[in-house]
Amino acid sequence: MSPAQSLKKLSLLAVLIGIVSLASVSPALAQNTMSAIPTRVDLIADPGQTVTAEVKIRNDSSISQTFSINIDDFIVYDSIGTPIPVQSSLGNRWSLKSWITAPKIIPVDPNGIQVIKLTFKVPLTALPGGHYAMITYQPNPDLKKGEQRQTANLIGQRVGTLLYLTISGPINQNASMTKFTTERFVERGPVVFSGSVLNLSDVHVAPTGTISIYGPLNNKVAEIPVEVGNVFPEVTRDFTAEWDQRWGYGRYRADLSLAYGTAGGILTSTIFFWLFPIRLVIYILVLIVSVLMVIILLNKKGRKHQEELEREVTELKRELEEIEEKK
Repeated sequence: MSPAQSLKKLSLLAVLIGIVSLASVSPALAQNTMSAIPTRVDLIADPGQTVTAEVKIRNDSSISQTFSINIDDFIVYDSIGTPIPVQSSLGNRWSLKSWITAPKIIPVDPNGIQVIKLTFKVPLTALPGGHYAMITYQPNPDLKKGEQRQTANLIGQRVGTLLYLTISGPINQNASMTKFTTERFVERGPVVFSGSVLNLSDVHVAPTGTISIYGPLNNKVAEIPVEVGNVFPEVTRDFTAEWDQRWGYGRYRADLSLAYGTAGGILTSTIFFWLFPIRLVIYILVLIVSVLMVIILLNKKGRKHQEELEREVTELKRELEEIEEKK
């Protein structure tokens, strides 16, 4: 079994364990809450350097809580950027966990906030690029009496902060647009665009840009902002954007332009689509034809009635002439 396959299996196992843990939480215990501040920390360091950062845990309950602190590497497999914790760094070129020093447990007062200092000791051999971990907090069920400031209700939920550390050096920054599409024919907006970006870099990237839309006369009619979000190395991430135009009459062009990384990387793509209310046009045409047919039928009926009147007048005139002749 390859290291990548082992890593994937370990990740899936971690997810399953988390799901089972969450499913076993009783409603009464789940009422206690906590918050991690901030949700993400971004750092930059050189090989051999030591850097520090501060994160916070907030106890949103009305009782004291003693939290256990866990640090794990994480990876992303899906196309929406979901981080998955990994207990093993086997084959993980993006590992960060082993460089971090943090407390193991920490008490927090009711409705209080506690600051946690993190130390990142970067090895001299650290590979340039992105390294990723997550710090999570959980009320600790294993503390003995006397180790807790107060006995607290214990819950199975976790919250945490994602840790991004970029090691300076020669970093490859490359990405590709694997998909950019919309429906080829749209009767009525909004028009929804979807795309996918594959990150081939040594570090995460967050492409941003616009979709410029040009009308049937090649005139620019709209510009839509696009934010893909963080795309992790060797992962594809999907994104969507929406043009809220309701009606259109013709063939349109959409030009996508996304900037990514710190080296001026640009992703571009162009698609064409039709925005045309074909059914509405058909209904209008049917209505027009129906009205014309009614007019024609009425005219035809009127002419027929006129012809009948003329025949009757002619017949009456002929009868009068015959009467005059007999006299």
